[in-house]
Amino acid sequence: MKSPPHTKIVMKIYKITEASKYLGISINSLKTLANNGKLNSFKTSGEHRRFREDDLDDYMGVKKEKQERLTVIYARCSTAKQKENLERQKDRLRKHAEEKGYKYLMIDEIASGINEKRKGIHKLIKMCFEGKVERILIEYKDRLARFGYEYLDAIFRNLEIIVEIVEIKEKKYEEELAEDIMKILTCYSARYYGARGGRKKKIEPINEPNESNGI
Repeated sequence: MKSPPHTKIVMKIYKITEASKYLGISINSLKTLANNGKLNSFKTSGEHRRFREDDLDDYMGVKKEKQERLTVIYARCSTAKQKENLERQKDRLRKHAEEKGYKYLMIDEIASGINEKRKGIHKLIKMCFEGKVERILIEYKDRLARFGYEYLDAIFRNLEIIVEIVEIKEKKYEEELAEDIMKILTCYSARYYGARGGRKKKIEPINEPNESNGI
């Protein structure tokens, strides 16, 4: 017999001013509750306090059916010529998720690990803040970010999301790493020489005063 379908409720995240209005109490009272551990909250990487809607509801005694949280598989490669590698990466992670019995969805993309405008990673982070993610499944830390992985990890931990790293050996990432380093060097070289170029100003000759111009 099939179980009835779940009604999915997107969990909202509230800023402190929004949370105080939601509960109908002052900001100071809200801070006191959070500081005393009577109301769950978390802080962003910028040290701003945030509140989950279900925690606010729990405090008020309101019961809602919680949203089913998923495992998200995140797979990435840097360039189109590595697409076959990406497909194998997806297959390995999919197999691991199925063996563990995870209910999952897949996010994959072709983009450099130093690219801050990756659509896939932005989608993943948005889903995390919406309360849709229980677990993130990756092969290596650098799939999420070549540099600054620790910042992402801190965010996920504050949101009570597990990052499961499955190190499956097939790595030919040396070439990919070299390409990312070259991109960094190219970027900073362009900035450096651009800055130097901006500082160069045309030096106009100064006319010496003389008797003929009346000075």
